[in-house]
Amino acid sequence: MTSSLMLFVCGAVLAGVLGSLFITISVSVDSWETVTYVLTSLAKYSDINASSEYFCTLASSDGDFSILQRRTYVGLSNGSQTTQVDKFFLFDTYYGPWKKCDMLSDDARQRIKTLTKTSVNRCYTFMTEYDEEYSLLPDMMKSVGRMQNSAAACFIVSVTALVAAAAVGTFAIIQKQVSAFMVTGVLYCMAGLFSIFGLTIFQTKMYYEKYQCYSFENDINVFIQLPDVACAARTVSIGWAIPFSWVGVAICLVASGLWFFITRAFRVIKS
Repeated sequence: MTSSLMLFVCGAVLAGVLGSLFITISVSVDSWETVTYVLTSLAKYSDINASSEYFCTLASSDGDFSILQRRTYVGLSNGSQTTQVDKFFLFDTYYGPWKKCDMLSDDARQRIKTLTKTSVNRCYTFMTEYDEEYSLLPDMMKSVGRMQNSAAACFIVSVTALVAAAAVGTFAIIQKQVSAFMVTGVLYCMAGLFSIFGLTIFQTKMYYEKYQCYSFENDINVFIQLPDVACAARTVSIGWAIPFSWVGVAICLVASGLWFFITRAFRVIKS
């Protein structure tokens, strides 16, 4: 093996290792997306007013929750009206490719349980807990769950391809098998492409959450869409893991190109 070709092999190995690390670290954390509520936007509804449609009890800290109440007047069959009050429990959450977790403190979680008679789990794992066939969720929330699981499926394929690429690449270098070099390049290309698919789906989900106010609320809000007041105070932010993963995708595609070049070089040498 010539010294120049050896440099390309070292570069391909290094790029493969770095790309695998970037993607693996990214999919292992939950710092992909953060959903928060701006209290200053909700503060205008904190004063009780008999004529106001909304009233909000503000959270006292980041680990607390706000309660937004919406009053609507419902006409009865006898011609009179009654007041219906819907309560929305608003608290900060964060997402990863596999699950959604909240930032509630233990005290706040206990108070929600007391107020609603419903237990709120800290995390919701989409791959194991979401069942679209038997779910009573509205279509909007089903869309969020569907996109979340589709992105997760892409990342499973990507990580599997990276593990296979490491094994086949090691075999290729030891045995100097041209076909194994080519398969390694294909596997890194596959890992990069499926990561792109997963990232695109996840960021599409974020787009709908940010601009169309799509949400996947806990059981306490599950059958009621968030009102415009809550949507206006809601902020959807991108986490560090998404750009970190995009860097990994770029490195994996570079690694794929290097492995294909090495394949061609070995084919010429052996011929």
